[in-house]
Amino acid sequence: MLRSTFAVLIFLCALVHAADEAPVPIGGHKQVFIDGRFIAKSENIELRANQAQKLGLIQDEQGNRIFDHPSRVIEVGGKIRLYAGANSLVLYESEDGLRFTRSGTSIQGGIFTTIFLDEHDPDPARRYKLFWINFTPPFDPAVHGVYAGYSSDGINFTEVGRVLPFYTDNPNIVYWDERIGKYIIFTRALALDSENQRRIARIETDDPLRLWPYTKMEKDGMFFTPGNAQVVLAADAEDNPHSDIYYNAATLYPWAQDVYLMFTAQFRHFSPDRNPYIRPRTPGAWEDYGLLEIQLAVSRDGIAWQRPSREPYFPTGLADEWDRWYAVMAPGMAKRGNYLYQYYVSSGRTHDSVILRPEYDAVPAELGGIGAVRQRLDGFVSADADHHGGWLETPLLTFEGKCLRLNIDTGAMGTAFVEIRDAASKPLAGFTLEQCEEIGGNFIDQAVYWSGSRDVSALQGKPVRLYFRLTRAKLYAFQFTQE
Repeated sequence: MLRSTFAVLIFLCALVHAADEAPVPIGGHKQVFIDGRFIAKSENIELRANQAQKLGLIQDEQGNRIFDHPSRVIEVGGKIRLYAGANSLVLYESEDGLRFTRSGTSIQGGIFTTIFLDEHDPDPARRYKLFWINFTPPFDPAVHGVYAGYSSDGINFTEVGRVLPFYTDNPNIVYWDERIGKYIIFTRALALDSENQRRIARIETDDPLRLWPYTKMEKDGMFFTPGNAQVVLAADAEDNPHSDIYYNAATLYPWAQDVYLMFTAQFRHFSPDRNPYIRPRTPGAWEDYGLLEIQLAVSRDGIAWQRPSREPYFPTGLADEWDRWYAVMAPGMAKRGNYLYQYYVSSGRTHDSVILRPEYDAVPAELGGIGAVRQRLDGFVSADADHHGGWLETPLLTFEGKCLRLNIDTGAMGTAFVEIRDAASKPLAGFTLEQCEEIGGNFIDQAVYWSGSRDVSALQGKPVRLYFRLTRAKLYAFQFTQE
């Protein structure tokens, strides 16, 4: 009697909790498993960051490697545009993401010139926006800092003047954020009194061609600091203590809802004590030497960031390869078929351009260039189950659509089944695990069927939970669609 009474109490508590839980309205937007947002309960499920696949050096139409700082990647008119250059920008174009052609366009700027294709601005004259740093030592607070310009064609720009009176020593990455209706800027904030001094700051503004809002400090100087703007990402206690974040390569992911990505350049600093084998370029002097690798950071709002892995997003090159020891990612990516293409630069040397050890002075014969990597669509992080199997249940959702579709990889030996449940986690008739047709294989966009039907339109607008039973599977994303 006592046991049955206790069971009834648990059931009633579950009902009360379900009644208090507000469903997440996802409409027909794709949802990806970059974090735990869509995992309310689970067993034997691991969120795992997935490395990109290196594709090697990209070349121009004459077969020459392209060697410059990749400033931005955008798609215009069906072509992939790669803007490269630490100062002025050279435009390269590609149809397939691997073979590039010099466009003949060179855009003049200053230090760390970056370009932004602004599809939000209603004024066609301001469709392209350019940002660069104006600085010649010594720093002049009345003149130097970040400058901006605009253009209708992305080639001929009109300067509007200074938008930030600091030397950020970093590309200033600008986006229109539809979620909040503002422009956001990711840049560097320098904590001068810290070993982990390079940090990522975020600014919001209504117009990036006007003075960017920042907090004025009593002792403002040359560098933008954590006192001037909100720092959203920095090295922490789990990182190498002699490291920080050099670049951010922030990217707003356009193929799913609420996905912000950074491909950070993590910088491990050398010192004369720890690394006495380094030979400074100037005998007796010591510069800012060290190694850089790219890691992944994810966010739902661009403010609170998580790092799902401290492993590199892709491996650095071996000691006899062109991209050893140093990698910096370009912001932006391009989609071709089922894959996303991204680009990175390597010098093949350490930061500030020394060789790591004397035995590698002439190995390999050619160092550096821009390389391409390929990632599966939505493939940055997945909810994984091993061969023992596992399950996950989403929080309460409401959706719009007639069909549930998955981005999932079970390979040949794994399987997946989906059940749709009510607010109390009770299976809904017609959508049970037993009625779900087995899913097995590698799919970017696979419909889920129950007893031969994929029609879920009767559940539109009703609070439901999705229950996934996975065996040796990687679940990347789900979406309700009209087809």
